[in-house]
Amino acid sequence: MKLARNILLVDDEAAWLRTLALTLNRLVPEAHVDTCVDSRQVINRLSVDDYALVLLDLTMPFHSGETLLEMIRSDFPKTRVIIVTGVNEVDTAVRCIKNGAYDYFIKTDKVDDLARTVRRALEVVGLERNYIRIKERFLSRTLSQPEAFNNILTCEPALLDQFRYLEAVALSPEPILIQGESGTGKDEFAKSCHQLCCRNAPFINVNLTGISTQAFELQLFGQLHTKDDGQISAQVGILHQVGNGLLYLNEIGELPLEAQAKLVDVIEHKQYYPIGSDRPYPVKCKIITSTQDDLLALNIAGKFRSDLLYRLRSHKIKLPPLRERRLDLSLLINHFIALAAQEMGLESPQQPSHLAHQLEGYSFPGNLHELKGMVFDSVSRSNGIQLNTTPFMEAINEQKSTTGTLANKMVFPKKLPTLAEMSNALINEAMSRTASNQTAAAQMLGISQSALSRRLKGQ
Repeated sequence: MKLARNILLVDDEAAWLRTLALTLNRLVPEAHVDTCVDSRQVINRLSVDDYALVLLDLTMPFHSGETLLEMIRSDFPKTRVIIVTGVNEVDTAVRCIKNGAYDYFIKTDKVDDLARTVRRALEVVGLERNYIRIKERFLSRTLSQPEAFNNILTCEPALLDQFRYLEAVALSPEPILIQGESGTGKDEFAKSCHQLCCRNAPFINVNLTGISTQAFELQLFGQLHTKDDGQISAQVGILHQVGNGLLYLNEIGELPLEAQAKLVDVIEHKQYYPIGSDRPYPVKCKIITSTQDDLLALNIAGKFRSDLLYRLRSHKIKLPPLRERRLDLSLLINHFIALAAQEMGLESPQQPSHLAHQLEGYSFPGNLHELKGMVFDSVSRSNGIQLNTTPFMEAINEQKSTTGTLANKMVFPKKLPTLAEMSNALINEAMSRTASNQTAAAQMLGISQSALSRRLKGQ
């Protein structure tokens, strides 16, 4: 079921209803606003449509607002209620809040304050429903839409858990952050989310690597330009093009600080201004970001805004690297064999039964991109019967050689120690390795036992 963003306004004054509906449509563009002038119809409307929020007047014919509040909180506990009335009585307000009203507003209060409260209430409902959905998904251990993940091959329990989590939060109005090393499948997860939440709407992928603030603003917001003769030319931005679809911002850690401030404003207010325009336009799309960077470390270093970091982390997916997906190796190799054979017009060679086992110690620094390249190279060298494993063995041997070199290489700290400190450190290490045997330690250090004894006394 799609996450409710619907609001029902209930008041017997039709003119007030129209005014309030227009105001909320302008200030909370992500919501859909309905109206009801007959209090007798409210419960039926809630039974038919899924409303996240009801705004109630108190003094109405047939059913009072307090009566409806009690009925709604009893029969529709997932729906929040805000009282909007002309009755300015403290006792009434306290009673309504105690009976479950989310907030209490007087009709003469500022509409901007009411709009902010409405948006907060929608966020609360969204969080509550997401929690219930996530809990149900993990308890059931099943997927409602497994076809959305057809582009991702896995049998790893940890990754299947991420499937269930993504399905649970896909309809949330909050952004989703996908973290993982390069080649772990972040783009494919974004496409799966698109299938889950808005498959018939556009999917737009924006790579932020190397982008400037000016280019980011122009690309996302578009531009309006008024010519000397008064005619207006427009360059449509991505936020307009994507509509109700999904906007995927790839490598969010690369976004300049000034551009990050622009994105915070878009997420916070659900609206944007094209360059050269003073008219706001609503943001209706789902936003997903991805990164291979540690955003918290970037934040500590002053390269990533705190307000953006914690907005993006509302829903976070961490993708495991290929070295942690050992159960998937044979499956993925067979998939890439079939793909390579098809693209090259060759017969699909057979994967050796021992290959996945041989690769268990390999770290795959390039993850899926590296594995795909290895398989394509192997297929091109094969005879159509047995897969040529030379590229795999070359990579394994190269890693062993590099690891061995690094293991025997002395690594110094950023601040170099003094010669005295290095001498003491070497003596202590030698004594530790020889269980304080001075003769053996002296041989290891290339000095006499008496020289070592003097140095020990001088420490």
